[in-house]
Amino acid sequence: MKSPLRRGLVGAAVSLAATAGLVAGTAGTANADTLPVKVYSVRLTGLMVVDNQDNNSVDEVYIKVDGRTVWGPWDMHRGNPVDLSMQLPVYYTDSVGTPLSIEAFDRDPGRDDRVGGFVVGGYYTPLGPQTRVLSGNGGVYEVYLTVTQIA
Repeated sequence: MKSPLRRGLVGAAVSLAATAGLVAGTAGTANADTLPVKVYSVRLTGLMVVDNQDNNSVDEVYIKVDGRTVWGPWDMHRGNPVDLSMQLPVYYTDSVGTPLSIEAFDRDPGRDDRVGGFVVGGYYTPLGPQTRVLSGNGGVYEVYLTVTQIA
């Protein structure tokens, strides 16, 4: 089963279980099997090219989530932020599944350049608005996102 589909199914199952009250902590010794599952929502809110990867001052930027293109390519000039307002199509948990992988690329003839990436998730998940700085292949991008716990 592909990762986004698996995450969607896990998210739906956790939401259903949380609604039914099945995810609440249990009495006794706490371990990984008895800790409540936390489910998060990720919204990409913006993107800015701080330093262009291409020499012509315009990058053709696109974003991938778990290997799938979710935005772009879009022509972007240095210093002009773009409002993404994009709810990612997956949820993730900090104890079930794998972290969400987000990457930014510059499209070029031939081979595209990966500017950078990051993961959201894992045992410690910071909540609220965040900025992630990506740098690679001569480019620097800022990705703005908000993480919310939903269960």
